[in-house]
Amino acid sequence: MSRRTVAARLAGVAIASLAVASAVASADSGSTRRARRAGAVKPIASNMPRGFTWPPSRAMLAAEADCERSLAAAGIAWRRATRDGHVDAVTIDDATLGGIAYTPVFGKGPYKLDCQLALALVTLGPALAAAGVREVRFGSIYRWSQVRVGGKTKNALSRHALGLAMDVVSFVDADGREARVARDYPAGDPLLLEVERTIDASSAFRLVLTPKNDPISHKDHFHIEANPRYAAAISQR
Repeated sequence: MSRRTVAARLAGVAIASLAVASAVASADSGSTRRARRAGAVKPIASNMPRGFTWPPSRAMLAAEADCERSLAAAGIAWRRATRDGHVDAVTIDDATLGGIAYTPVFGKGPYKLDCQLALALVTLGPALAAAGVREVRFGSIYRWSQVRVGGKTKNALSRHALGLAMDVVSFVDADGREARVARDYPAGDPLLLEVERTIDASSAFRLVLTPKNDPISHKDHFHIEANPRYAAAISQR
């Protein structure tokens, strides 16, 4: 057998192997999507809101209904979206929440988020305005992912997968100045530091990750997480 023939056969085997691998990866991806929609991918309890269960419990469904009524009472024009991941999904027609404009830096909306995050942003709005914020520019909200801090991915479902987290890349003040996290936070930008303090002090949010407390994974954005308490919500009815 000539060297040319051997090389051709080896090339054919390699191409076939790549095709099989691609098919397997595609099947795995489809399986993951189907499992996600079915709720088969289990969340890690330590990173879930108080009272969270999946599929949603009666308490969670009641909390969702309460949240939607609260959004309507606040004058927010919202629409129900297809439930994805572990999200009580809504979209906001006018991306202004609590008097603050929310603008995506990638693509166009409307963006899917959990009702509880939308309501938390409505609650936070007056405090952000008092801190000098007019507009928030964000990178992502809902995505199916695990927690990533300190440059490491942990075995816990991120609150992005619940539609309860937002990654913010910059804040715009009343004069139109944009304070970008990647560029201006290391220089001690006063607007960014005040926003950090404001979100830290808000009971509507569980935490804010910044270049200060996670300089590896959050060096260029603020990660903020809403803090719903589903068990508490049902007990107060």
